[in-house]
Amino acid sequence: MQAFHIRYRNTQGTLMRILNAASRRGLDLPYVQAEPIEHTHHVTLLLEVNPKQVGQLHRDWNAIVDVIYVRAAVPLGEAAAAGTTPLSPAMVRISDDGQAGAALA
Repeated sequence: MQAFHIRYRNTQGTLMRILNAASRRGLDLPYVQAEPIEHTHHVTLLLEVNPKQVGQLHRDWNAIVDVIYVRAAVPLGEAAAAGTTPLSPAMVRISDDGQAGAALA
């Protein structure tokens, strides 16, 4: 399983275009969480993909005008093998404010 974190502007149809990129390939969407963060939105997807599909999804999502960034997290199987626990989406805070990030560091 691979976790993808996508930040986007919440304009009409943007979330559906993001989800359609995965469903068009016949991928199951066992976990989807979308939430507002300041003036943008963030969606976390958990997908079972191979390396080729990761590249295709990145290309498709980056081609969407309102997508700000796309990030793939460490695959969950590899994180468990390394003995680390992945952060839940509730524990991750993404901020545009550089001062907030500096204050947390």
